[in-house]
Amino acid sequence: MDMLALFFKQGDDVVVTARYPDIPDGSGMTATFYIKDDKTTPDTDATVLTYDADVVADPDNLGATLSNFTIPSEDTQVAGAWWWKVRVFDPFSNVRTANQGTLLIEAV
Repeated sequence: MDMLALFFKQGDDVVVTARYPDIPDGSGMTATFYIKDDKTTPDTDATVLTYDADVVADPDNLGATLSNFTIPSEDTQVAGAWWWKVRVFDPFSNVRTANQGTLLIEAV
């Protein structure tokens, strides 16, 4: 897994698209995007922000899937460095981390 840094502008609504080239069929699958203080913060910590989405066919990549996560502007008000992560859940409660990395919310 390659870690990827994300950059958001402070106070903006943001849509994050996570692509899953190795998941050909997202039937019954969901995904969660996490914003955490750092990578050691448990996903279940009360301070963690989460956004859920379905795993659907990727219209631009035949045989691949994606999720779109909508992050509202009220959750991008504080500039600073955070940690993000995407986890994918199948219908049998199996879970895997699709990707993660540093999230910078930049003051404008």
